[in-house]
Amino acid sequence: MSSIPRRTFLLGSGALGLVACSAPERDILEAYEGVDITLEPAPSTTTMPGDIVEAIPDPTTSASGDGSPMDLLRNSIDPAEDRVGVSFVARAPARSSEIDVFESRGAPEPRWTFGNPLESRGDLVFLVDDFDGSDYYRVLLPVRPNGSFGWIRKTDVDLFRHDFAILVDLDAFTMTIFKHEQVVMETTVGVARDNAPMPLGRYYTTEILQPPEPDTVYGVYTYGLSGFSDTFVTFNGGPGQLGIHGTNDPDTLGSNVSSGCVRMHNDDVTRMVETLQVTAGVPVEVI
Repeated sequence: MSSIPRRTFLLGSGALGLVACSAPERDILEAYEGVDITLEPAPSTTTMPGDIVEAIPDPTTSASGDGSPMDLLRNSIDPAEDRVGVSFVARAPARSSEIDVFESRGAPEPRWTFGNPLESRGDLVFLVDDFDGSDYYRVLLPVRPNGSFGWIRKTDVDLFRHDFAILVDLDAFTMTIFKHEQVVMETTVGVARDNAPMPLGRYYTTEILQPPEPDTVYGVYTYGLSGFSDTFVTFNGGPGQLGIHGTNDPDTLGSNVSSGCVRMHNDDVTRMVETLQVTAGVPVEVI
């Protein structure tokens, strides 16, 4: 069997190039070092190379199921477990500098290799799509073409569980957040212009970023998504990655305004991050 060519991706905010702006200009962002999910006062900022913002650490995880946003699964998944409204996330452990992903289960060589942590210093995560009892998980990948899947070895990652899901309805200009299939938030959003549409499909949140200056098109928080623009192969030096974020222009909400991303009111995205604690690895359906 011939080897599958190996490719390396480093998909962080340094190359995020979120396709949200109505104009291609962006200011260089400074990174908050060690910003906490509770937004306690941050240390002084440090300029980082390029357009890099610091990833917000994921909320505290728990192995005891005590209500933390994500529960670490120490044991194998029970096939009989009720999984309604539950998602599973494979996260690269701190000890791993990269994770190999295979095009098929048991392939001799990896098709992709992802660096860990991301350039934003956030953890590398994948949304798990299938458990089949083998030594691999089938996962949704943050690569082109959108909707690509691969296989990762169970022993290479830690497995987490949460009960969030997000639905973006482009025609209705709404975004709905579910927690265990119950609506916990619904809000009006700004979506992509007709000449740069946001591709429909299933994605997941890859990281949570906080620009140090909230008065930008990215607002107070930004969620990176695993999908990419079909219009822009590159954007502002990045790969044209999609995102969900706040905005400094709330009057544009409820309209087709962006180049591909979903824009929210800063108050709503703050609630999403700080109160609901929507994490990385949450499935996002765009219809």
